[in-house]
Amino acid sequence: MTYEVEGVKVNCVDGISEQEAAGYLHNQLSVMPHKTLLSLDIDLDGEDVVLKPHYDSIVRVRRITGYLSTLPRFNDAKRSEAKERVAHL
Repeated sequence: MTYEVEGVKVNCVDGISEQEAAGYLHNQLSVMPHKTLLSLDIDLDGEDVVLKPHYDSIVRVRRITGYLSTLPRFNDAKRSEAKERVAHL
């Protein structure tokens, strides 16, 4: 089964509900909050749950009002400012 939870693709074996998959996803996001999680594979090994995360290897650095950092490290105000930016092409 494949679920889309908070923009992350979660691939899991049958028998794992979307709510359970979301719980595993939130746990994985708290383990490495500074990295961008692209997808998460959830498998069973007997009674054990095996998680295989796939992270983005490209780090996007942004400059918002004098601060140069990655988006996950910004506070809420800086994230909001980055979200409201207009791309000038």
